[in-house]
Amino acid sequence: MLRTIVDDISNEICKSADLAECVRQLHSDLEFREAAENVSREFCELVESLNTNTALYQKLKSSEITESSRLDDVDRRTLALLLDDFEQSGVHLKDEQKAKFVQLSSEVFNSGARFQENCDRIVSVGKFDQAKYGLPSQIYSPVSNSVDQSKRKMVYNTFYRHDDQQEKYLQKLISSRHQLAQLTGFESFAHRAQRNSLLEDYDNVKTFLWGVVEKCRNSFEKELAVLIDISAQCNQYNIDSSKQAATIADHDLGFLMHLYREKAYDIAKVSRESSQFFTFSSILNGFSTLSQRLYGVQLVEEPLVSGEMWNTAGVLKLKAVDEQMNELGVIYVDVSIRPEKAVGDCHYTVRCSKYLSDATWQMPILVLSLGLVDGHSHMWRDSGISFHSAETMFHELGHAMHSILGRTKYQHVAGTRCPQDFSEIPSNLMEYFISDLGVMTSIIRRSDRPSDQLSVEAAATLLASRHSFTAIETVQQAAYGLYDLEVHGPIAAPQIATGRMTTTELFYDIMSKAMPHVQRSPDSAFQHRFHHTVQYGAKYYSYLVARASACLIWQNRFLDEPFSRKWGDCWAEVQSHGGGHHPAVLLKKILGFRPTEKELTIALSKESQHLANLDAITV
Repeated sequence: MLRTIVDDISNEICKSADLAECVRQLHSDLEFREAAENVSREFCELVESLNTNTALYQKLKSSEITESSRLDDVDRRTLALLLDDFEQSGVHLKDEQKAKFVQLSSEVFNSGARFQENCDRIVSVGKFDQAKYGLPSQIYSPVSNSVDQSKRKMVYNTFYRHDDQQEKYLQKLISSRHQLAQLTGFESFAHRAQRNSLLEDYDNVKTFLWGVVEKCRNSFEKELAVLIDISAQCNQYNIDSSKQAATIADHDLGFLMHLYREKAYDIAKVSRESSQFFTFSSILNGFSTLSQRLYGVQLVEEPLVSGEMWNTAGVLKLKAVDEQMNELGVIYVDVSIRPEKAVGDCHYTVRCSKYLSDATWQMPILVLSLGLVDGHSHMWRDSGISFHSAETMFHELGHAMHSILGRTKYQHVAGTRCPQDFSEIPSNLMEYFISDLGVMTSIIRRSDRPSDQLSVEAAATLLASRHSFTAIETVQQAAYGLYDLEVHGPIAAPQIATGRMTTTELFYDIMSKAMPHVQRSPDSAFQHRFHHTVQYGAKYYSYLVARASACLIWQNRFLDEPFSRKWGDCWAEVQSHGGGHHPAVLLKKILGFRPTEKELTIALSKESQHLANLDAITV
């Protein structure tokens, strides 16, 4: 069966290419990272050359008919996805156009790699500004919690200042992607990226994102009014009695939210009191307890053997086992903070699940990268982490469990190898679990005293603080999704490619429309540090679609009984299919219905309305 042979070839390539990408992003040695980048580039070109192989495509295409009687639904979908990969790579093109496609793919890789390298660049501060604002010689973050508004503005705008070199990398990336899409018959890369997704096309995505902005606007404005009131109390604005300070600056958002949480929840005190419960080990144990109760799967630590890792500081190896102690897969967790890590918190699927010819399963191997602790400290396992970091751990472990639970005939559709807007659902759902009061107090225990339980009061305060300003966060994420969509879209992409528009101008325009009450500098270039433009390319909106889907699953299946083994097993079965079925089919298996774009929008809107009732405070 040709589709099995093609999947076997794909499996062998991916096992090497995915490992090379992991090394490129995480290795401590620059020479290894550079070598891995060269390997990744060569694999990228190899894959595109195979995907433009006409003879292979025609053989695969003819098997739709010749093998029709032997195909089940998963066979047909996998075959359709394989053929779609060929078609999106321009297999139908003339030879010179195929060569152009491979060249453009290489340019996308190169410009994307250079752009990502500079997303986390450190900003130098001149001696005058050091003296004026009391700043160090370098800025590592855009956030300043100084009471001096001018200092906050300076730090924020300096960190996000428009960077000509980053703009050139972006221009090349967007131009190459746009040409690549048009070469293969798509109006834009944004149209191409939506193939096989839950929302299915560019227009639906655009409608969904603007729908989220509009449906959440009332909640957004309620939350913003609270911040404006705090700002007025701090005398950070000259209040015009006729206007009543109807706007707020983007560089003040983080500070004012922080101030609100400090005053409304005394969050610093609560964090100190609960710090023994929020360590790397306690959160990992909590996740293992949850997955055991939901799916009968637990995570067991295994010792690292010599040569297994290039860096063992802050790294552990976990074996996922079922209730009969059968091994399901391996997860390496790297939690050390290292400047060599190229990107933020993420996961890498080094090897997928796949049914092998000897009637055994290929065991998945995952690597999670989290910047949580000093890995060289002998106490790193018990280092304290924030609730936000605990939430991130659950998110990334949710991705890993999706791959661990995968049981598909083909690696091409295994685990997280599915449309982006579906692959983010398991990880987002895990955030709902840890954000539930009953779940948190049940599974989060001190590592040194497991019988100790986090108090309900402390847990409730942490959750209330974390979910304050949810509407602002949701609208902000929708705006980022709109930028990512439109920068690859039919109008902006050709203008950016030819220099008639900058990404900074586009970003400013979208943010001004989505969040009109938030003032920003026209030269502020958040998008020059936005890694996701490379990783997600016109699919950043997937986070919101996944969150809305996870919200529906939580409310309909787990809210009243979060440890339900019945629905846990059902959800495990859904995840086991990976991308073997359309996302809507899989959602129907767990929800009983296929959510529409409107239902997804309403789910986020209702959530923001529920959480937007913040009390005014005196600072």
